[in-house]
Amino acid sequence: MDGTTEKLLDRLIAVIGEEARLFEQFLGLLEHQQKMLIIGDGPELQTVNGRLQTVIAQSQRVEKERAEAVEALRAAGGMAADLTIARICDMADTERSLQLKNLREIILGLYGRIEETRMRNGLLVEQSLEQIQHTLETLGRVPAHRETYQQHGGRTAEYVPLGIDRRV
Repeated sequence: MDGTTEKLLDRLIAVIGEEARLFEQFLGLLEHQQKMLIIGDGPELQTVNGRLQTVIAQSQRVEKERAEAVEALRAAGGMAADLTIARICDMADTERSLQLKNLREIILGLYGRIEETRMRNGLLVEQSLEQIQHTLETLGRVPAHRETYQQHGGRTAEYVPLGIDRRV
């Protein structure tokens, strides 16, 4: 392995390490977001959402850097376009190969936890919207102060809607 390939591998390892750091930060923010959804802290939730957007933008930049680093490795080695981490590990020395494999495992683990937390947060938001809808429907039903008779002599109170559709 020549010096150019070593430098390219080191660059790739650094970029993937940065990607793993951003995934950890993203997961921490998602977990914080979940707490804010549970306790209903709207202002803090907005702050967390803003920070999530920042991390997403950084992650997109790092993803582009990773693609460029892989492409540079591919071009330097004259390899096929479908260069995978497994193939890169095969061409790297033992130390770099272990680093890449460890980073890959870390990222895969973080990704799984991110997906699980993101889905849980989505369910919390959905439940919150359903509760808000139910509350608005309950508040929007104003008694008409009249009753109607049912088929077997029972009476039912009538409600008049406020006439506003509050659904989003």
